[in-house]
Amino acid sequence: MRKTVISLIALSALSASALAYDAAKAAEFNGFFSHMTHKACANSTLFVKADDVMKMLREAKPMLLLDIRTEGEASVVALGGTGSRHVPVEHLFEKPNLDTLPTDRPIVLVCYSGTRATMAAMGLKMIGIKNVQVLKGGIVALAASDTTKNAPLKDEK
Repeated sequence: MRKTVISLIALSALSASALAYDAAKAAEFNGFFSHMTHKACANSTLFVKADDVMKMLREAKPMLLLDIRTEGEASVVALGGTGSRHVPVEHLFEKPNLDTLPTDRPIVLVCYSGTRATMAAMGLKMIGIKNVQVLKGGIVALAASDTTKNAPLKDEK
C-alpha cells in the first residue's frame, strides 16, 4: 500500500511538471522570439538614444513620446508638449488606449530606465503594433540629454 501511495505521488509530481506551463502561450512566444538571432538583435532598431529623441524633438519630427510610468512618477517629472502622452503601463493594453495609438509615426515608449518600456514594446509588437521604439535609458537618459545644445527650440516672443 505504501509503495502504491509513493508511486501515485511520484506520478502526479511528474505529470504536474509536464503541465507546468501553457503550451499554446509557449508556442506563441516561440513564434515571436525565434527570429531573434544574433544578427537580428545586433541590427535591431527597437532602442533609440536620448540624443536622437532630443534631435527629433528639436526638428519637430512627427512622433509620439508615450510615457508609461506610474501616475506618481509622472506627477514628479512629466513630459510636456503636443507630441507626448501619459498612459501608465497598467492601462496601456486597454482597448481605448490601444485604439488611440498612431500608426503613421514612431511611438517612443518612456519609463524610468527603459525596462518597463522594453516589456511593453514587446507586447505591443506581439499584438501587431510595429512602429514602437524604446527610449534607451528611460527618462533618466532623456533628462541627462536635455542641454542647451539638444533641447527643443521655443519661439521667443
